[in-house]
Amino acid sequence: MNKLRVFQTVKKKRIVPGFFPKNLGTILLLLLLIPYLLTFLSGNVQEGKDENGMIEEGLSEGRIYVNNTTTYGNESIPLESYVADKLARSISAEYEPEALKAQAILIRSMLLCSLYESGGSMSRGREIEVEDKDYGSIPVSEKMYTAVAETAGICLTCDGHPVSGAYFAVSNGATRNAQELLDEEYPYLKSVLCNRDFLSGDFTSSVSYRRAEFDKIWEETMSFSITEEEILKKRGVTAETEAGITLYRDSVGYVLYLFREGKYVSGEQFRDKFRLSSSSFHLNEEDKYIDITVKGVGHGLGMSQFGANEMAKEGEGYIEILNYFFDNVIITKFE
Repeated sequence: MNKLRVFQTVKKKRIVPGFFPKNLGTILLLLLLIPYLLTFLSGNVQEGKDENGMIEEGLSEGRIYVNNTTTYGNESIPLESYVADKLARSISAEYEPEALKAQAILIRSMLLCSLYESGGSMSRGREIEVEDKDYGSIPVSEKMYTAVAETAGICLTCDGHPVSGAYFAVSNGATRNAQELLDEEYPYLKSVLCNRDFLSGDFTSSVSYRRAEFDKIWEETMSFSITEEEILKKRGVTAETEAGITLYRDSVGYVLYLFREGKYVSGEQFRDKFRLSSSSFHLNEEDKYIDITVKGVGHGLGMSQFGANEMAKEGEGYIEILNYFFDNVIITKFE
């Protein structure tokens, strides 16, 4: 229970510029205890360093903070406190502990990745810049604090530095290969099957638009500068026509682009404008309506939270979960 008390104390001692903490002893105790929390970690976690050692040094000395800027001002938050708060807001508290641990590691990895890529921020005292108006908006349960405490200092690395570990709610049955969607290389974002995601109550959804309303929203959607030749060069792309629109899909069925009357729209733009839960969808025109049926929730890249939870139910730990969803990564503990 000591681990929980440490993080609960941090939560209450939010450091705000212009206000001196009332209990300096609490903060000193936290800094002394953080290294001992790491001794609870077990499994196939490897030691690692980034190229200049600054992330490792910052974690070991407790000097990495999240600088949150909102309309109310700036707030400097210890990294692990912010991870716990973000965890509570990004995944169901009903999920299994090992799924929560995997999610906590991905949140931490994303934050450390932004720190690594922002040389200026690192040289100014290792602050991670965010704009998160929802920080502190919901209570953080002991279950969430436990997941953070038991994975403190752990992140995913690739080629010696933290990676932006993507996650989403529910897949359409498989995760996406980033090389089919993004121009940049993300070798760790591979496609894997999620055979139990269909059990989610959010696996399918549907929406209908009157043809006139559909046409209006389509006209308001920004066009994408691309050609069919460029689209078909992407690996795994297939094309089909539905409701008078050509849909270009990736290898697992998510829509990359749509084409109609000389205009290209990306699948994610379409998803946003038509308020769909994901870009894995089909169109069907009937009478004066266009029906859109959707599978999954989220962008489909990285870890399916529902899939991770199903793995945890089967007894898989967070290491197995992360190694399943991500390729070419090392699960690293910085001490």
